[in-house]
Amino acid sequence: MYWTGRIDGEELDVLRIHQVVKVMPLNELLKVDLKEKKVCFVSFNSDEGVRRNSGRLGAKEGWIHVKKALSGFPIFKNDLNFYDLKDSIEVTNFDLESAHNKLSSIVSSLKERNFLVVLLGGGHDIAFANYSGILDYASKKQENPKIGIINFDAHFDMRDYSNGRNSGTMFLQIADICKERNLNFDYNVFGIQKFSNTKRLFDRAEKFNVKYYFAEEIRNIPSDDLYSILKRNDYIHLTLCTDVFHITSAPGVSAPQTFGVNPRNALPLLKTIARYSKNLTIDVAEINPTFDYDDRTSRLMANIIYELILCHFE
Repeated sequence: MYWTGRIDGEELDVLRIHQVVKVMPLNELLKVDLKEKKVCFVSFNSDEGVRRNSGRLGAKEGWIHVKKALSGFPIFKNDLNFYDLKDSIEVTNFDLESAHNKLSSIVSSLKERNFLVVLLGGGHDIAFANYSGILDYASKKQENPKIGIINFDAHFDMRDYSNGRNSGTMFLQIADICKERNLNFDYNVFGIQKFSNTKRLFDRAEKFNVKYYFAEEIRNIPSDDLYSILKRNDYIHLTLCTDVFHITSAPGVSAPQTFGVNPRNALPLLKTIARYSKNLTIDVAEINPTFDYDDRTSRLMANIIYELILCHFE
């Protein structure tokens, strides 16, 4: 059981997340009251995409450590309901594609029930499944949905996928889907590392009109840039690749960054996104407990996730 921790009592003002979270199968989650304020965690138990991308393995258990870190956080909003999809999504027989399809379907179904969906990885290829689920849901509401992608990441993740998808290909896959369906590819990356992306990837980003900011620019991003993304889109896909952060704050990742972003500099941007997005869906990826120290990385991301949730429901 992942939801465990300290108990100070049963009174409303001393409750913690592990005391109130409801772990339920999908069929039960889809019966929850539409009008509730609610968040649902969905776990992606896979680093198959990382393996295909020649990364160091271990991210498949990241979600476990994040839940343990979240468990002890206090409840500040008694009208906010916490849910957790009972079974994690796993990859069998190296079939990443089928797992993505299943995850996409779950995202779409949960959004139909007005959940704030928070996907916990696993490798960053989780972002492709998340976007696919958002697109499926949004396409039922309008013909040409405007979906803005905000990626906090050291990498563009727009590698060629002619030999199959992996944890570094998903945003090129999404770009191609947008082209096929005549949708706007609104991709924005915060925290790019110059030496972690080839010239071809920078050129590809320019070709697809990707708006990006280097890690050292995070502290000075004009607020209008961020508000513009939120204003021009009806749906926001916020995807967090944990390797965006500095190695001292996030040592347990698939690709640690010596000159990564200070979490304190990213947090104001993240809170703004959570507070003002019209229709938000979140995924968090690349937490690798194998290389972590005292769950430092999981604790960091658990704090960020909870800040996002609380800001979104202000």
